[in-house]
Amino acid sequence: MSEQTKKCSKCGEVKAKSEFYKKKASKDGVKPECKVCQSAYSAKYRAENREKVKARHAKYRAENREKVKARETKYRAENRERLSVRDAKYKKDNLEKGRVYTQRRRARKANAQGTHTADQLKARFDYHGNKCVYCNSTEDLHADHMIPLSRGGTNFASNMVPACASCNTSKGAKTPIEFADYTFKQLQAMLGK
Repeated sequence: MSEQTKKCSKCGEVKAKSEFYKKKASKDGVKPECKVCQSAYSAKYRAENREKVKARHAKYRAENREKVKARETKYRAENRERLSVRDAKYKKDNLEKGRVYTQRRRARKANAQGTHTADQLKARFDYHGNKCVYCNSTEDLHADHMIPLSRGGTNFASNMVPACASCNTSKGAKTPIEFADYTFKQLQAMLGK
């Protein structure tokens, strides 16, 4: 072995020193195991101790609630622009997940029963041909609770339908029958009848 190579203590392979993490305290300046073996060990350790680490983090957050909140607030304030760009990209790349998150939040506030996944919501949109169930538009579709949460509707996927932004905002807390009646009256008013 030359000065530029080293034998890994885990796998026994002779590799270039660049394949080892640095360690100042070591005689040759690198760790005894190669990067591949070190990464595998770290991944295995994390997998085996995930619950312990989660519990430790949760305990720390509970015991230091104000300190954690202050640190997170400071971080958000210092990185507002970067976080805004990141969040906008995530929302754009994960429309269904964003819709599900919004619906779950609204359902919790309304104490509504049920929940659904992004895949279930996508299946509902596909079932309806990715068109508004009220006007057949394909533009700017929202996830609408057919029976509104405020009127006792659930947050199960079976109560979700695609609705264009215009129909969804016009419908508001109306049931489908009330919305159809409202739309009919609007049409009559436009025609002067």
